[in-house]
Amino acid sequence: MENNQASYASWTWIIAFILALILFWMFITERGPSAACCNNGAVAVTETTSADAPPPPLESFSFSATDSNFTNRGDTSNISWINDSEALKAILSTGIIAEGDETLVVLSGSVESEEEKAQKGLEAQTFFGPDITIDNQIMIIEPEPVVESVQAEVNELLTPDAAKVYFDSGVHGLPSDSTAALEPIVTWLNENPDGKAVISGFHDPTGDYASNQRLAKKRAESVYNGLVHLGISADRIEMRKPEVTEGDGNLAEARRVEVTVQ
Repeated sequence: MENNQASYASWTWIIAFILALILFWMFITERGPSAACCNNGAVAVTETTSADAPPPPLESFSFSATDSNFTNRGDTSNISWINDSEALKAILSTGIIAEGDETLVVLSGSVESEEEKAQKGLEAQTFFGPDITIDNQIMIIEPEPVVESVQAEVNELLTPDAAKVYFDSGVHGLPSDSTAALEPIVTWLNENPDGKAVISGFHDPTGDYASNQRLAKKRAESVYNGLVHLGISADRIEMRKPEVTEGDGNLAEARRVEVTVQ
C-alpha cells in the first residue's frame, strides 16, 4: 500500500512539472489563451474603428478677388461662377475688392462718384446672380482741386512789386531800361491770364501844373504801348489819372510811371 502511494505522488509531481513547462512555453511564445483573446480583441477594435469612422467635413467656400488676383478655398461644387473669374476681375477694375462666400459678397475700395459706386454694385449683382447678397461698402472720394489752390497761393506769393519806369525832365519816350523794369509784370501777366496791369503816371510839383499833367499822361501812354509791344493785350491794361508827387523833393523819383498788377 505504501509503495502505491509513493508511486502516485511521484507521478503527480511529474505531471505537475510537465504542465508547468507547457505553461511556461506558452507564456514565452505568446501562444496562450490570453494572448489569443487579446489579439482577437485588438483586431476587432481596429476593424470597427476603420469601418465606422465618418469622412471629414468639407470646408465652407470663401473667396477674395481684385482686378489682378483671385483666390478661393473650400467646396466649390455649388458655385456656378467659379470658372468665370476673369469676368469678375474685369468688373473689379479701378482697385475694387470683392470678398465673400456662397451667400454674401462684400465690395470695398473707393471711387469718385455715387454713380460709379452704384454701377459697380449693379455689375456685381448681375455677375453673382440674384441669390447672392451684395454689400456695397465702396467709399466715395471726391478729388480735391489741390493743384489749383496751391497754384493760386504760389501766384499770390509771387505777385511782383510795382514796376517803376523813370523819365528825364521834359521827356516822355520810353527809356532804354524800360523792358527790364517791366519784365516781372509781363511774366506775371502771362502766368495769370485773368490778371491785369494798372498804369499810374506821376510828375513833380515844379513848373506848370497842366503841362506836367499832359507830360505824365504821355509817359503813361508810352508804358502802355510798351506793354502791348511785349505781348500784353490792351484790354488787360488799365490807365489811371496822372498824379502829382509831393514831399521829399526827389524830382527824379517824381518823374516816373508805376505799373502794378491785380
